[in-house]
Amino acid sequence: MFLTLPLHYLLLMGSIIVVGVIALFGLLALRRRVKKRPIGRIVVNAGLSMWMVAALLTLIELGFAGFYDQTDSFNRTNVSRRWFQRHIENHKRSLTFESGQGVQYRAAEPFPQRPTDEHHICMMGDSFTFGHGIVDVANRFSDQLKTRLDKSRAGDFQVSNLSMPGTDLYWVHGLLDQLFQDGYKIDSAVYVVCLNDIETFTDDHMSVYKDIGQLDPSFPLFRDTYFFNLVYFRMNQFQRPEIRDYYSFVKDYYDGKPWQRMSARLVEAADLCRKNNCEFRVVVFPFLHNIGEDYPFCSAHASIVSQCEQNQIPVLDLEPLFRAHADERLTVNPLDAHPNERAHALAAEAIEEAFFSDLQIDRKPSVNDE
Repeated sequence: MFLTLPLHYLLLMGSIIVVGVIALFGLLALRRRVKKRPIGRIVVNAGLSMWMVAALLTLIELGFAGFYDQTDSFNRTNVSRRWFQRHIENHKRSLTFESGQGVQYRAAEPFPQRPTDEHHICMMGDSFTFGHGIVDVANRFSDQLKTRLDKSRAGDFQVSNLSMPGTDLYWVHGLLDQLFQDGYKIDSAVYVVCLNDIETFTDDHMSVYKDIGQLDPSFPLFRDTYFFNLVYFRMNQFQRPEIRDYYSFVKDYYDGKPWQRMSARLVEAADLCRKNNCEFRVVVFPFLHNIGEDYPFCSAHASIVSQCEQNQIPVLDLEPLFRAHADERLTVNPLDAHPNERAHALAAEAIEEAFFSDLQIDRKPSVNDE
């Protein structure tokens, strides 16, 4: 795993190790020379103690650089960014449209190019749908849904995943429009809502992310390392209330103009799908780090569900499901609030049962059936 580290980092750590070895031998030689001098022994022993502390910190740093493979919610730490380089960057696919524009996505199989008799389910969303923190795409809820459907109704369904961290309903609507214009067949478009998708419908939605970006360290010890960089963000980023609790104000957006704008776009996306013989479906994910009896975002979920029901949009709210499993570990890790493999499995089962277990597939008669 060390071979994937940046060259400048390897050179720096190699230099530190060489200097450390030289310093150790120098201190040991000096201790032999001053063993009969009390003050000299005290100074050398203090130097050796400092050396051991430095050596321990260096080993910890190398351990985090080579073996600690985790993400964080904002993908700001070096260990999280390296995780994306290892597990994501080399596994992205590209879908190019006739206009010359295109999107990148993460999937085991290419996006279906030709219409088939199979019912094509296209999952769309942000980092929750993308699988932030999930190493194997087979463990995402979209891919697990495909596995479940293949076991129960082989040959009836195609399931694709067009998602990207940081995207929103504007992106989903535009992507659907482009797919339909280019003649792609989608029978069910499933938009997976993360509650903070509403941020882009506010007037100052980039302010929080600008604040997060300003916390990036400039001092090399914290900027170019892995363990110390992680400690830096843990101690600084999450001590700031507007960063640590940045989801807390999201629920207020669902009572004002941001929700009016988002709900209108939700209806527009559903209408776009209906015009193209596609059913628009909505799945609402809760904030899993808050899930429980005192979950503070119930009103936001209720707003989304009510808007969908009023406009005949099939909707699945996953909050009751995850509340029932609140005693389980459902997030990727303590620093990453994205759903883990267990949460994805629960979501896949719920989506199949709510949307597709009883869906009738209209097939064209084959030559052998005539």
